[in-house]
Amino acid sequence: MNIVKLVLVLSSTALTLMASRYYIHMLQLEGYFITQYVHHLFARIRKPKLFFNKQKAKKPLVYTARIKRLFFALFLITLIYNFLLGYVFNEKISETLSFNASVFCIIPIILVSLFVLLASLIMMPVEKLIAKWYVFDAKRILQGRPDLKIVAITGSYGKTSTKFILSTILSEKYACLTPPSSYNTTMGVVRVIRERLQPDDQVFICEMGSRHIGDIKEICDFVHPHNAIITSIGPQHLDTFGSIEGVKKGKFELIEALQKTGIAVFASSNEHILELYNKAQCEKYTAGFTPDDDLIAQNISVGCFGSAFTLIDKQGNKQECTTKLLGKHNISNILVAALMAYKIGLTLEEIARGISKIQPVEHRLQIVSQKPVTIIDDAFNSSPNGASAALDVLGRFVSRRIIVTPGFVELGKDQDKYHFQLGEKIKDNADIAILVGKKRTEKIVEGLNGFKGEIYQVSSLNEATQVLQKITIPGDVVLFENDLPDNFNE
Repeated sequence: MNIVKLVLVLSSTALTLMASRYYIHMLQLEGYFITQYVHHLFARIRKPKLFFNKQKAKKPLVYTARIKRLFFALFLITLIYNFLLGYVFNEKISETLSFNASVFCIIPIILVSLFVLLASLIMMPVEKLIAKWYVFDAKRILQGRPDLKIVAITGSYGKTSTKFILSTILSEKYACLTPPSSYNTTMGVVRVIRERLQPDDQVFICEMGSRHIGDIKEICDFVHPHNAIITSIGPQHLDTFGSIEGVKKGKFELIEALQKTGIAVFASSNEHILELYNKAQCEKYTAGFTPDDDLIAQNISVGCFGSAFTLIDKQGNKQECTTKLLGKHNISNILVAALMAYKIGLTLEEIARGISKIQPVEHRLQIVSQKPVTIIDDAFNSSPNGASAALDVLGRFVSRRIIVTPGFVELGKDQDKYHFQLGEKIKDNADIAILVGKKRTEKIVEGLNGFKGEIYQVSSLNEATQVLQKITIPGDVVLFENDLPDNFNE
């Protein structure tokens, strides 16, 4: 192979690695699940886009050790392919420089999505061995801390908010290890244990996320939680769970993993979660808004300041509470955290002090601006129940109310139904609707039939922002409900 061909081989390899960044990012966003990555590729074929997307990613590619290993495997695959291509061209194909350059530079870039898939498949056994060792090490660390109280939290929505709420309340009495952000996968939990657990930590609050049956069991098999909170059961990740029954089965894995002396706290939000409560065999309690619950909230008031309510236990003891959080669903999250703290040993007075210190979680019904326009940021991946609760908050304001939303994702065959219901909910609680994604929001528009306000359908969040700049006036309240992850943007 001559020097020209060598330069072409190396150049083609470099270009392919550059083009692969998008696909590797998508693979990471899909949790490294091959089937979901392939599904994304088919969706991309149906809606082709440019390889290089100039729009800034909402959740950028994280260059973890796993990603670096994947890039190295991809480099070797591309290099071998290009050398083989060069050898064949040396023997059989035209020596025209322009022809060879086009073949070397274009063909690998066209095949890059398949190269990423191949690299992922090749690395899968290696990654499984590495993950197994990390899990073993995390398990060893926890076994060396029999004094550590482990509280696990799961649910269709509200997990992360409840984790931070519980941490704030328990910190009135205990030192807590609280994972940052949504570190709720097996390897996320492992990383927290291996890198963040300190000798003086007394409580480990472990958030457990799941998109498939078996995900929570996998975490519980090495964490072995003592107590558990289930925040909610609803239509989330239906495309991977298949149905609400699948969601319930996946979340109940946490209750099945509790030790015999464990305590489970349920938010009594709907019949699905009460079904799991009735099924549980451990010591169990409910928190909510009915007299049958073990801890309830009454006299709820909401405004730009946040929320106020009266906390009442089963014996009738009362405690006045205030919080910066908005929405009945946030009060529900506070209640399950407060009840768990109560059972662990905090007094109602200590719990109330903790509640007053709770800070809104970023992008979760957070007031980010009040003058001249009140902005409520509820942009973190939304669910139908969460959106409904956010719209209830919006509906309480007396000034002009505006919602900006792209709707939902990952709701499978039921997505149209929930989009229609979202439109109906918007109709009762907003004056202006700005819908992002013209095709995806068609069912929302149908649900808005009879809406007396204005409807704008735009193609992007940037376009929605431009509309807001033109139409908002001082005193308006704007709710940003959901912001699609990068692997679902149109």
